[in-house]
Amino acid sequence: FVLNIHRRKNPSNIHKSHPRIHFANCHHLNDRPGESTTEKYFKVCSNSIEELEQWSWIEYQKGLNPCKTCKDKGLPVEQLTGIQNFQAASALSLKSDIYKLEKRLASETNPEKRTEIETLIKARQGQGRFRKKLLELYLNCPLTGLDVQSLLIASHIKPWSKCNNEERLDPFNGLMLAPNIDALFDSGLITFETDGTIKISPKIDPGNQKRLGIFPDMQLKIEPESEKYFEYHRNHVFQKEE
Repeated sequence: FVLNIHRRKNPSNIHKSHPRIHFANCHHLNDRPGESTTEKYFKVCSNSIEELEQWSWIEYQKGLNPCKTCKDKGLPVEQLTGIQNFQAASALSLKSDIYKLEKRLASETNPEKRTEIETLIKARQGQGRFRKKLLELYLNCPLTGLDVQSLLIASHIKPWSKCNNEERLDPFNGLMLAPNIDALFDSGLITFETDGTIKISPKIDPGNQKRLGIFPDMQLKIEPESEKYFEYHRNHVFQKEE
């Protein structure tokens, strides 16, 4: 696949459709008579649509727009929309932030500010290590069975903001969750009893429970090392009242 990208970093309205993704053999990528497209555009190539999309989010903070001709010829555009864009945005917040912080650090001379930036870099790098360790414990979402790693979200049980440095990197303080389950768990609309049975906040009525794909008999296995974190979540994050 090939991305065709306008050379201007902040393209005008006429180029809002870029980055545009094509099949590598798309005739639109060829120079027109009397015009060299390489003067206005550059190309990024890969066999993976997902890699190209993540690159686009990191560089341009936007997803990909499919070429209409390629779309009609079977370009798998379902990979370019919806929840995958959400996950690519998560990659953006991690990789791009580290890159920007490292650039700031390189030009900063104030010792106190350098220490502050270094602390932020370590925290962001720690999030990447946390996800890697968590994937060794959970190859899928333990509640839904979703096993597409690019869609799974590394979720802290005890909120990151309430943890010390050791707890933030402890894989037993985490779950790999499907995006809808992560949103519910992170906001305290669901939690889990000591036996792993789901506990649903009264703020979600039965009709919406069904729409969200959660049911009172759902259960996950809680590792002994994770029990203290789930206890914190039940007592301090879960929304008990309507």
